[in-house]
Amino acid sequence: MEFLVWMFATPDAQTDPYSWGAVLLGHFAIGICLTAVAGWISGAWRGAIIVAVTYAIAWEGGQMLLAGSGIGDSAVDAAAVACGAIMAAGAWRNRGVAVGLAMLVLAAIGMTGVQARRRDQ
Repeated sequence: MEFLVWMFATPDAQTDPYSWGAVLLGHFAIGICLTAVAGWISGAWRGAIIVAVTYAIAWEGGQMLLAGSGIGDSAVDAAAVACGAIMAAGAWRNRGVAVGLAMLVLAAIGMTGVQARRRDQ
């Protein structure tokens, strides 16, 4: 629990391409894992919606209000969690189109972010 408190209190927008990409995929994995739990309780798609909205408001919104996180970083993190949630629900319900779209969105975010960070170095 102490680790989660520390992570919440110290938001960081990574500047190097490797770290930024790793954090993006980490948020994607958070969406998958949380949806596996929420979906088991409430159904795949309802669970994905609950995870995406709750994470965006509670964690990223809380970091913006209480810990000084920037809106851009929080939006990317929340989008990656939502893509993970959609992928988990789509895979669970055998919806290849939803899984493919979530992966495409994540890939587009990832390529754009890594290219921007390479230019800044």
